[in-house]
Amino acid sequence: MRIIGITLLMSVAIFSCKSTNNTSTNNSSNGDIVIGSVGDQDILYSELMANISSGTTDTLKLSDIEDFLPTYLNYRAKIQFAEDQGIMADPELVSELELYGKQASYSYWLENRIKETEFEKYYNRASTEIKSEHLLIAVSPDASPEDTLEAYNKLIEARNKFLNGSTIEELNPDYSSVQNGRSMGGDLPWFSIGTTVKEFEDVIYSLKIGEISMPFRTQFGYHIVHLQDKRERTLSRNVSHIFKRAGNPDALEEIKKAYSSLNEGKNWTEVAILLSDDQLSAGNGGNIGWINYGRYNTAFVDSIMKIDPKIDFTEPIRTIYGYHIFKIDSVQTFSNDEERKASYMQEFLDSPNYKKSNSFVIDWFRKEFDESINKKSLNNLEDYLKTSDTLRIGNLSSPDNGSTNVYNFKKYSFSIQDYFTYLKDAHGQASANSYNKSWFNDFTTYAIDSKIIEMTMEQFPEFETTLDNYKKGLAVYQVNDTYLWSASTVDSTKLKEIYKENPKKYSFPKRYYYHMLSALTDTTLDKGIGFIDAGNSPDSVRTYFPKVAVNRDSTGVFTDSPYDRLETMAPGTFSERFEYRRRKAIFYLNEVLPARKMTFDESFNRLLADYQPEREQEWLNWLQKEYNVKTYPSNLREAYNKNN
Repeated sequence: MRIIGITLLMSVAIFSCKSTNNTSTNNSSNGDIVIGSVGDQDILYSELMANISSGTTDTLKLSDIEDFLPTYLNYRAKIQFAEDQGIMADPELVSELELYGKQASYSYWLENRIKETEFEKYYNRASTEIKSEHLLIAVSPDASPEDTLEAYNKLIEARNKFLNGSTIEELNPDYSSVQNGRSMGGDLPWFSIGTTVKEFEDVIYSLKIGEISMPFRTQFGYHIVHLQDKRERTLSRNVSHIFKRAGNPDALEEIKKAYSSLNEGKNWTEVAILLSDDQLSAGNGGNIGWINYGRYNTAFVDSIMKIDPKIDFTEPIRTIYGYHIFKIDSVQTFSNDEERKASYMQEFLDSPNYKKSNSFVIDWFRKEFDESINKKSLNNLEDYLKTSDTLRIGNLSSPDNGSTNVYNFKKYSFSIQDYFTYLKDAHGQASANSYNKSWFNDFTTYAIDSKIIEMTMEQFPEFETTLDNYKKGLAVYQVNDTYLWSASTVDSTKLKEIYKENPKKYSFPKRYYYHMLSALTDTTLDKGIGFIDAGNSPDSVRTYFPKVAVNRDSTGVFTDSPYDRLETMAPGTFSERFEYRRRKAIFYLNEVLPARKMTFDESFNRLLADYQPEREQEWLNWLQKEYNVKTYPSNLREAYNKNN
């Protein structure tokens, strides 16, 4: 059966045209056909079709659309009712709308601007490989300004020497830091995007061949990098190997033995499991995944890239890791640019270069749009806080320079007072002398976040319609919840009438009050059984024996296995043991409860469910009358025939 529904929250396209005579008009002023009306608003065929969802690409039948029309008109009437009742302005609804609007805004920017622009940068980088060398002076993240300046100046000195003819190889011993006996600078292998930290990647990809950078900082310290060469990215190869580790004196003989076994026709995976030292890959046919430059030693990758992918397997090959027999499982290929872009797009979406997070979007905003800080005003406020000693920030009076701008982003300005108010809200209980400079960065994030909805509507005009439709969806849900579904607004007099008129329907049959004990082993289950046999309450079993699960019921009526065992049991006895959800289980029957009439309270939920269809129809009848809801079947048929 085809499911027809209203797209309540995300894709409603509303057309509102007033008609002077709803009973006779069948066309709006723009030629669209009026197929219904709610109050003084005409509903057009185009609007109806924009809001019908069939879950299929098949052309909708006229009968489907005729069935949907009353549902949609009721939806429109509920919107008018919500507006008249002030539900649209309900504080909870407004708050939920803002929360949705903000998160939807972040998603909108990601999907409609950031993904496209960032992927373009990624694709340009991903299509090339680069060869480089660098100098690195290790500097800890919390290094003093004096230490960072010293590292910076030292690298400026090295850079000047390079420009005057020295090589990185010559400069590296004198300038780069040493870790575990090895220089942290020097020659780097060929690599492509995603191999190094982003700060390093951004700098190296901004250089021209032969150019050397200015000093820049990463999490490792300060670098200068020299771009030696660029080339088209080498296509990755999916590789399997049988491996013997270097350092084993018998490695060469053993890899030759593996090679002989393969030549004799033995199964590759069996040989890998039996003889390879790489047990992590052996169980997977020796597969070590996609190999490309950047993640492995350059000479190792060179060895793989020279292999003819058509051969079944190579002769033993020596690399820095040991001896290998390689097998090329597949080579990455693209029949056209679209295939290449699709592959790189997936690679991009899985990489750290693209994150579906609010902080990622805000960082993108900071880079993309102009932001500036009035450091003088900020320093004045920080001095004011320092002189306030141990007073709580929340108890301080406003600073004298409160109206001065301290932060500007895009076209938005934020004053010292804005920042001070933020501090009182976020850190009001903190003492003034505990002020942390990182709080200002938090404030700038808060400031951008506060404008995200406005920026989104300005950049993407259709987003305002999205928000409006979500608001209507929230309002209609609240109408339904309050007037159609809530137990608190139901007419209890009507429920009592139904209760009195159907005494047999609202009665309990004979029932069994039981406990079911279950455990992984019979031994554990025996402990629970013995506890009850000793005269203790079944409800206390779990307290003393946590590994015994206990379930009980006194209202359910079950006839299927294993519950049919209850019918043959006497109160105070155990059933035969049985398997229940892969556990050992047993019933203990407390008592047999006789059939009886339910109290009104006991039957309330069942009464509410039985009355619900009538309740909904009564309210919809009232709504349709109150808002003069009308359908024009002949107009609908005319519009359908005209458009199909």
